[in-house]
Amino acid sequence: MSDFLNIASFETLFKKHYKFLVLVAFQIVKDEDAAEDIAQDFFMNFWSRRNEVKIEITFQSYATQAIKNLSYSYIKKQPVSLELNDQNSSAFQTDYLEEEEALQFKLDADEKVLGWVNLLPDERKKVFLQYVVEGLSYADIAKTNNISINTVKTQMKRAYAFLKAKASEDPLAIIFIAVLLGKGRL
Repeated sequence: MSDFLNIASFETLFKKHYKFLVLVAFQIVKDEDAAEDIAQDFFMNFWSRRNEVKIEITFQSYATQAIKNLSYSYIKKQPVSLELNDQNSSAFQTDYLEEEEALQFKLDADEKVLGWVNLLPDERKKVFLQYVVEGLSYADIAKTNNISINTVKTQMKRAYAFLKAKASEDPLAIIFIAVLLGKGRL
């Protein structure tokens, strides 16, 4: 992944995704320190293997899946508490499986929406991501890209229309797009 061969690009990548990846890990392991360790281990491993890693999806999708896998491995390595009785253990397993299922459902939906976003024309996608992911205002986007605010508005309108059309093919996706756009983050 040639984009991450220098330390400055890697540092930017780390700053952009670290907190999100810690949250993904925390949803699974339910331990803040362990979640931070998992995210740090991921980035250390990614840095050491940066010349070998081939990412064919977005970095966030790749990293999220890797963090999930590392989190599940972490849980499997943890000793089972002998103080849990069968009923508590069963309830824990049920909760764990339900959370795992819900997280996987959300990740699949995020992946689908990100796939749609990647289908946008390059300039429209750039403007859309600057607004949704980076949280820039229309004015800031216009200034950054040396375009008019009306161009930004037009690009955003067309991006929303495209996503709405794609979502109409998959009714559940409408919910995820609403959540995505409502929280202002991908």
